[in-house]
Amino acid sequence: MNKKVKFKVIISFILFLFCVPVTALELVFSLTPELAFPFLTKGLDKYATTGYGGMLKTGVTPIDYLTVGTTAGFFSIPKQSSSKFDTELSKNVFFVPLGLNVGTQYYPVSRLELTASLSGGFSLAISDKQTHEQPWYRAEAGAAFRINPSFSIGLNVSWTDFQYNSWFKNPLMQGITAGISFTYRYDTRKSSGSVSATVDYDDNVFPLLYTVYKENSFGTINISNDETAEIKNVRVYVRAQDYTASELECGHISNIPKHKSASVPLIADFSDSILQFTENGQIPAEVVINYELLGQKRTAVSQIIIPVYNRNQMRWADPAVLASLVSASSQEVMEFSKSLVGIGRRYLRTGLNQNMQFAMYLFEGMRIAGIQYETDSSTPYGPSHIDTAVLDYLQYPYQTMQYKSGDIDDLGILLMSLLQSVGIQASFIATQDDFIVLFNTEIDSAHASSYFNGDDHIIVLEDDNIWIPLSMKVLGEGFINSWYKAMEEINIIIQTEQEYYFVGIADAWTYYPPAGFTSGENVSLSISEKTVSDTVETDIVRYITAEFGPQITAIQNRIKNEGASAGLYNQLGMLYVRAGMYSNAVPVFQLAVKMGSTTAMNNLGNIASLQKNYEEAVVWYKKVLEVDPDNESAKANLNRVMSELEN
Repeated sequence: MNKKVKFKVIISFILFLFCVPVTALELVFSLTPELAFPFLTKGLDKYATTGYGGMLKTGVTPIDYLTVGTTAGFFSIPKQSSSKFDTELSKNVFFVPLGLNVGTQYYPVSRLELTASLSGGFSLAISDKQTHEQPWYRAEAGAAFRINPSFSIGLNVSWTDFQYNSWFKNPLMQGITAGISFTYRYDTRKSSGSVSATVDYDDNVFPLLYTVYKENSFGTINISNDETAEIKNVRVYVRAQDYTASELECGHISNIPKHKSASVPLIADFSDSILQFTENGQIPAEVVINYELLGQKRTAVSQIIIPVYNRNQMRWADPAVLASLVSASSQEVMEFSKSLVGIGRRYLRTGLNQNMQFAMYLFEGMRIAGIQYETDSSTPYGPSHIDTAVLDYLQYPYQTMQYKSGDIDDLGILLMSLLQSVGIQASFIATQDDFIVLFNTEIDSAHASSYFNGDDHIIVLEDDNIWIPLSMKVLGEGFINSWYKAMEEINIIIQTEQEYYFVGIADAWTYYPPAGFTSGENVSLSISEKTVSDTVETDIVRYITAEFGPQITAIQNRIKNEGASAGLYNQLGMLYVRAGMYSNAVPVFQLAVKMGSTTAMNNLGNIASLQKNYEEAVVWYKKVLEVDPDNESAKANLNRVMSELEN
């Protein structure tokens, strides 16, 4: 193949490559007039200092920031002047490079384009009617100002190498070029000149969890850039009129190339207006997109529809979700709990645990008010809480009070709301067949023996406090039966290693804050103070009999078998005090006083003080100090009682 044929083949190949980009997404044409400085060529006397020429590149962008295509050029390099040159000989060497080009472009700021590329191929060198074929290659870098998305002007610098009869280490011409580039980009795909958003939802929105969606996504927002160039500093917001409390930023994207998409999580700052959805529905909303196009700030708004479940629906995928239904501050709950605790304060036994007594009043108050366990026919507790895919229907506390009935989880939600509203920590265990509410007595486990006969009926949690469980399944059987039934259920679960869920309400609220939904209506429950107090008194007697009775009997047997002593009388008297049986404690302490016990004297003073019999208390504390002037307990008690008398 002669030189002319080879050259024709190369030209045909280049023309073919120039035609390929017509079907591409974006065509790139770049013309760069250049000055050439061939000072790197071996043999410094070959060429003059400066030549001139230029390169034409065309390409396609198959992926972001990458351009591939063809390149061609022409350079005229003057020979070095010398007397040995004939005037008829050409004074220039002409180079015609043809080849392929691979480049990349980057936009650090909107108007600035930085480029880098590598190119190479075959070239012709022509001088004095002689031609020579040789490989060539070139490394190029540039910076350009973007006048608009299609056209830019910049400065380019390259290292260019035309070899001679080899690929490397034998340059015919080698040097630096510099020039001004003119680049035009033609997008074969039409641009609408806009930015839009679509949304993929993970699930419908649960109104019950409306506060959670501020930090937890319920879908994905897809931002599509159909502008004429890449967009920068993209910020995405969601708003839904009265259903959102603020226009919340969902995410920030630094850059989205043209014709590309990017995603941010869908979050929203819903307001409590969303709790008005009593049926499944839809919320009209907007995705607001703020962005920059070549330094200009723009805003686009896309309309979306947010699907919403009704306010009573939830799934048991995470049982802690129930904490959102436990409302300690709703008006109905607070009015009911305060009225019951108010009764409890009037009949409070100071020797017994206060939290336990208040829990009795709240539990029995629910029962006496007529609130009953009734299985939800459409979504019963049993199968619904086991299958995490099922949508369960749960009642807010005010609804259980209003309907005076509910499934066992509904009853548990109301009881936990009542407990939390008066400052008693609550938690729950969801078993296969029961819903068990636990409350914190705040009794340290080290003092368990002072209140309970063993640990058969108590639970000690990580806080080292004693918690009492209550079964909602037997609400109608009263506090004590509910307590013991719950313990039976828990023991069976532990022994058979069944699966169950335990949730502490205070901890769960950190993830699922209470919805606090209220009807705004007057939901009053009629209760009789006498009926409630009598019922709780029965519970207390049963509790004392079960938990203190065996201990009292044991001490009485010791007195009978070992003989009377001040120490045993004091132990027996303290058991009566803890049980709130002051009338039984006084004569026992008096027997110990006859044996010279200052401890018994002090205890009689304490009983008198608890019963607000301050004058009698003073007498007993002074008797202690007559026998034991350094008794610190008697001194402190005397000062306290004297202060009460003065007031």
